[in-house]
Amino acid sequence: MMEEMRNPSLKHSGAEGKKKRLKWDPRNIIILVMCVASVGLGISNARLEKALAEDEEYIRAQSSRVFEYYGERDVINLDDPTYGDTWLAALADVPRNEVDYDNVKWEQGFKNYYIDGLKANKTGIDVSYHQGNIDWEAVKADGVDFAMLRVGYRGYETGNINVDERFHEYAEGALAADIDIGVYFYSQATTPFEASQEAEAVLKEIQGYDIAYPVVFDWEIVGEESARTNDVSADMLNECAATFCNRIAREGYIPMIYSVKRMALTKLDMSRLSGFDFWLAEYREIPEYPYRFTMWQYASDGRVDGIEGDVDLNMSLIDYSLIRRFAEE
Repeated sequence: MMEEMRNPSLKHSGAEGKKKRLKWDPRNIIILVMCVASVGLGISNARLEKALAEDEEYIRAQSSRVFEYYGERDVINLDDPTYGDTWLAALADVPRNEVDYDNVKWEQGFKNYYIDGLKANKTGIDVSYHQGNIDWEAVKADGVDFAMLRVGYRGYETGNINVDERFHEYAEGALAADIDIGVYFYSQATTPFEASQEAEAVLKEIQGYDIAYPVVFDWEIVGEESARTNDVSADMLNECAATFCNRIAREGYIPMIYSVKRMALTKLDMSRLSGFDFWLAEYREIPEYPYRFTMWQYASDGRVDGIEGDVDLNMSLIDYSLIRRFAEE
């Protein structure tokens, strides 16, 4: 904190001091300011040394969050609705995204990623009851490897937990067509207890299905005045995400967090949550999100045989079906 200093009028002592004020030479003012700054710096250094001596572990932890600048990709641009073009510096303690976007290509309506000339991703979609009737055999024939199914949601006003009315139909249809599945829950948890409730609801519904792909915590900002989540703090949201994912992991499933770029950078603490796989939603040819992600939702207006209307398109940089199979062996 900076303090504003005021210089009182100085007078000579004695009778002469009553007749005239001291005339300040500009050079004297500069010298005085430099002296005050030196004293302040000395006090700050002393406080820092004291803090280091008393709580070295805390200082070391804080230092691990220092921003570092390595190049253009470490500066994150945001088009903020209030401040316009803004930027953030990337965290130094979160794994960087290493995708080479020069090797991402559109092919037959989907994006594919190549490493040394070989396709290095799986092609997926995510669906909820909004997609209506789905011909899963046609979806498979169109080149889809996996589907992320909405298993349920919590109402943003009532707080009630609901199962997606087509989840079981979709799960059975996709698996019958030899499409791997994962699930996501649209969360509106306001406390870790509610997040644990949501995890339990998910575990109940997916029991008996071969869930090869992740089980996802999808918490989103509603933007309605009546939303019960409007006052959820960033710290509370991170507690909810960690609670949900840890509960899912304890049952042997792969937990994952879904988010758009803005919320991931301003609401989620990726330093804390980077141990969980991340599903990025960003509809750009080259995402601005700088950190590691394992799944990318790159379009919301995709077209896939067997589905009427638009559908979200995804690429997974990991073949999760192999992880699941290895874990079972």
